[in-house]
Amino acid sequence: MATILRERDWQVRLYIYQFLVAHTHPPTTAEAAQHFGLPEADARAAYQRLHDAHALFLQPGTTNVRMANPISAVETAYPVTVSGRTLFANCAWDSLGIPAMLGADARIDTLYTGTDIPARYAIEAGELRGDDGLVHFPLPFRHWYDNLIHT
Repeated sequence: MATILRERDWQVRLYIYQFLVAHTHPPTTAEAAQHFGLPEADARAAYQRLHDAHALFLQPGTTNVRMANPISAVETAYPVTVSGRTLFANCAWDSLGIPAMLGADARIDTLYTGTDIPARYAIEAGELRGDDGLVHFPLPFRHWYDNLIHT
């Protein structure tokens, strides 16, 4: 059964994204509750509904944000430097999604998977710049959410 999101859930989601971009880490449910003047239990329930609807991804068994697509709340091998801050992506695809979402230039310095070979690329004025490398997606897109941590 599909999760029905409420207007407040969408407001909480926007707040999570804005906070994550500004602070490079997501807000706790206590911070979201304080921001909206809600009991923390209501903020936790909103986080869970957003997770259930695939509108964000929580750390398994918690209400801690693991990912607000395309931004990872944990450090990964895909640092994205944008507007003087470093945000993290789970994969090459998401590393392109961060500057697209923010409408900003970005630099990505990573390694080709399984190697020590640097992969450096950037988004400048909406254009991809960098090496002529290839990106391989080992899973079809429709299966990415099956195990977002692995993907």
